[in-house]
Amino acid sequence: MENKNWGLYFTTIFTLIMFSCTENKNTILETPFVVVVKLVSAEQDLYFDEAKKYIDIVQVYKKIGSKNPEEDWKKLIKFQYNIGKDKKISNNFGYYQYDIEETILENKAKVCFKRKKDNKSPEIIYGLERRQNKWIVISIDYSK
Repeated sequence: MENKNWGLYFTTIFTLIMFSCTENKNTILETPFVVVVKLVSAEQDLYFDEAKKYIDIVQVYKKIGSKNPEEDWKKLIKFQYNIGKDKKISNNFGYYQYDIEETILENKAKVCFKRKKDNKSPEIIYGLERRQNKWIVISIDYSK
């Protein structure tokens, strides 16, 4: 009889543990800043298919007058990658050199990188839009 009570006790504890584990599911929410970081990282590594998950290439490059947005985007990224091979210029984005601001207004967002060291460097402003519950870069602006 005691063995049945112990078996019932362990079964109950096991069931409660399993139930609590299934209740605590984590949801990954990518903020606009995280999307920008993933975009920059994928571009720096020339992972074009990965980068496309985070950017509307047509919308970004048509704003600057591109007739072949995807081709122009790839050329620019490859050019930056090749420049980064020079010992004087780095391919790595120095996040630590910037003050970073993230602003979210409903389905629009802005991630702004402001240089800490010299005010003459341009700010880099990424505009994002929420589409199907994901953030997508829709503009990249450089301003002083």
